[in-house]
Amino acid sequence: MKNPRWREEIDTYRSIKSAFVIEGNISDLQMYSSEGFGLELTNLDEYLYVFLMGEGYQNITFFNRVDGFYNNLDPQQAADFASLSGLDGSAEDVSIGSACKAVRMAMRQTDRAVTVVLNLASLLSAGPDRMDNSEIENFATLLLATQEAAKAPGKDGNWINNMFFLIVEKANDLPAWFYLNNPYVKVVTINKPDRDMRQELIRAHRMEFRDINRFNAEELDKMENKLIGITEDFTYMELDRVLTLCGERHLSLGEAPKAINAYRYGQQDDPWSRLGREQLGGIEEALGKDVKGQPTAIHAVSDVIKRSAAGLSGLQHSSGRPKGVLFFAGPTGTGKTEMAKSMARYIFGDESTLIRFDMSEYGHEHSDQRLLGAPPGYVGYDAGGELTNAVKQHPFSILLFDEIEKAHPSILDKFLQILDDGRMTDSKGETVYFTETIIIFTSNKGIYKTMRDGTKVPLVKPEDPYPVIEKQVNDAVRDFFVSELGRPEILNRIGNNLVVFDFIRRESVPLILGKQLNNIISGLRDSSGFEVILREDSAAFHALEDWAVENLSFGGRGIGNVVEKYLLNPLGRAIADEGWERGRTYEIKDIVVQSDEQIVLVTA
Repeated sequence: MKNPRWREEIDTYRSIKSAFVIEGNISDLQMYSSEGFGLELTNLDEYLYVFLMGEGYQNITFFNRVDGFYNNLDPQQAADFASLSGLDGSAEDVSIGSACKAVRMAMRQTDRAVTVVLNLASLLSAGPDRMDNSEIENFATLLLATQEAAKAPGKDGNWINNMFFLIVEKANDLPAWFYLNNPYVKVVTINKPDRDMRQELIRAHRMEFRDINRFNAEELDKMENKLIGITEDFTYMELDRVLTLCGERHLSLGEAPKAINAYRYGQQDDPWSRLGREQLGGIEEALGKDVKGQPTAIHAVSDVIKRSAAGLSGLQHSSGRPKGVLFFAGPTGTGKTEMAKSMARYIFGDESTLIRFDMSEYGHEHSDQRLLGAPPGYVGYDAGGELTNAVKQHPFSILLFDEIEKAHPSILDKFLQILDDGRMTDSKGETVYFTETIIIFTSNKGIYKTMRDGTKVPLVKPEDPYPVIEKQVNDAVRDFFVSELGRPEILNRIGNNLVVFDFIRRESVPLILGKQLNNIISGLRDSSGFEVILREDSAAFHALEDWAVENLSFGGRGIGNVVEKYLLNPLGRAIADEGWERGRTYEIKDIVVQSDEQIVLVTA
């Protein structure tokens, strides 16, 4: 196996540097190839010990402010360090100041090549901006040690540099004057395992999976590639423990993603796995019951859901992307939000899994902090971000971003990362995964143009044929991302998933009206205990239909407003004033608008 990049950096620079600051993924296990044992995972101390012993160092000693100087793998080396460094007394019982002086002394000696690893080095002071005189003196001692480090003989007799390491979470935990522009110090970063390293570890666990021998090489490669993709950003420790758990539960390699999701999201149930052939086959019919008059949109959305359920979304790019991305555009009140609700009910079985954000509320410069969380030290840091908190709580969800064109451009940069990688690091440094979500953006671009005085001029009319509306909206959305924002890459991530909704046409009015009336009637039955009948061939229905047609410029919301004015309001008065009784049936025959504009229901 290849060595990690940070190890190669140390190999490259150790002949010319005398100190290394190691930052990043320091608490993770590290992987190396052990002769006779294959791949091994061990902590950073042991990894450095094995590495440095192989490079010929004769004394390798570790230090932290709790245990003093130690070497758990070879305690004699810690004891011998005392004679090299001029320590007086026990190597374990030393102050930080004495330890820094011991390191300086050890770096100057030429008896045998020595290395010191200072663990928890961030705790050597209260912080780079709050150091007292003694702490400044300690780091000044270490700074001198970098300059005075000598060469000493290694195990093979060759002379090599004495050197020491400072292990920190981040380099800026140390005073900048210690490592910046210091030609003797090199900062190296331990990253989480890359794709090749994850592949090595997955292959090392291969034989632990059930029925592994029944798959051919091509099938194994496909399953391994999927695992490699969905474990991006995992540490060695996380990946090793999840793979070990898969073996203990006798899972096949193809079932491993379930265990990955259970670890990542804290739940073993995967709603996507419940969408079988029968459910997916009926998805257009199910969406059509909720969203009327949008056959093109329903067909496009059902294709995305089927692709997502099959695990094919973004497969040509990265398996870590969201399950699906949709851009709903078109006139207001045509069913864009209702489509998202219907998708949530059908895929996840609960409308509450639709998480909605009105992007007109995120138009100012620092709106991204509201979504992702404020940086440390700022107001609201502890609360986290509205988006990241929501996805942590509901990893299987539909995210609806209404009127995306009103969001501040800085937010669109964040969306680009989410669409590319399927994950986002919040202000607290926690990784939030979007890989099981469907992301929906909505926009009214191309429907009207806002003039300088604030008036809106229609660019399309309800009587225009759908192909004309579709082209106008497509061109407007493209112009927005390419010319207005100068961010064509965002449009590229959306791809062909721009779904244009049509105006509500005259023939769709009875369907939408009937759906709304059914909701009202069933709600009254459940809450009030009486039955209301309003037949589609009645004068009341035809009257509502006529009023709805007159309000079609407002789409489905206009129809809802008609129902509220001409049915719900007079219905409420009738129930209260006439004392409608539980258990009885009331049929609404007609709706009459009297001369004084009073609306009266004619019932039987």
